[in-house]
Parts: sequence; C-alpha cells; structure tokens
Amino acid sequence: MAIQGEINEEVISTLVNLSKNILGENLVNQLLNNLKSKEGTENLSGKDIVFAFADKIQEIFGNNGGYAIIRQLAREVTKVLQENNPREEWEELLEKSLNTFGFAHKIERSKDEAYICNCVFYPVLKEKGYEPIKHSVCWFGLGFIEGFVRKLEEDVKGIKWVERDIQNEKCKFIYLR
Repeated sequence: MAIQGEINEEVISTLVNLSKNILGENLVNQLLNNLKSKEGTENLSGKDIVFAFADKIQEIFGNNGGYAIIRQLAREVTKVLQENNPREEWEELLEKSLNTFGFAHKIERSKDEAYICNCVFYPVLKEKGYEPIKHSVCWFGLGFIEGFVRKLEEDVKGIKWVERDIQNEKCKFIYLR
C-alpha cells in the first residue's frame, strides 16, 4: 500500500493554524514570511515546506526546543482528530492518518510499541546527514503516536524512540508506563 495522501495546502494550513496556538500568530507569520522570502521556495513540495518549517523552528529554539514544539504540534493534531471522530475510530485514525496527510505509509501498533513505516522525511534526513529522531520533524511522528496512545491506553505516560530499522523502513517507539 502506497502513501495515499499528500502534504497539500489543506494539511499545511491546518499545521500553520495549530502552530499559531503554540507559538503565537506573529511568530508563525514571521517564520512563514522568512520561508517565502528565500529564493527558490515558490516551487517547494508540501514535504519540503513542512521540513523547512520544522528546520527553522529548530534553528530558532535549539534542538530540544524544536523537538518540544513539533511534538506538541502533533499532539494538537491528535486532539483535533479525537474531538472530531468517535473514540471507536481512533485506532484506525492512528494507523492511517499519517498516510492521509502524506507523512508516512502507516503506523503499526502492538501492546508495548509502535512503528512509523516509510516516513517521507527519512530520505531528506539521510541526505542532510541527520540521524533518526535528531531533527524536529521526526518529533511530529513521536507526538502523533503519543497523543493517541496516551488516550487509548491509560497507563501509558509517554513514548520513546528506540531504533530505525533501515532495511524495513520503520522507526520503533516503545511505550513508557
């Protein structure tokens, strides 16, 4: 199964609006204007825009600040999905939403762990010399899984990245109880 969705204008608009709740409207608008003012950015793909936005946040707030902000952005996305969908659909939303948004193939989940499969950002991270989870864009997936799992399994306090299975194109996360 291929990635069905695309990081399109609607996805980006949603992320921008939720980012304004976290960072404030003025800062987000400045970040967007900064991205738009760079030469050659008018033809960027949605993936490139999301990566550049996360990159800029990491540049401004440092690694840990960038990680925290993007992680919280993902948690906000999960809140919106949970508010707009019945609880009995949350498991499916967790598995398939990143595909719909154009971020990854799917999320596989078991009792104690979850995997992000075929993340669209991994080739960019590899090309730019980032190890897995060492760029704030990776923390979106972590926050997304965490936002759902903490609601689906009440004893889960958070999640932690463990490893990247390069051959099978999966990042593994374990649940912290």
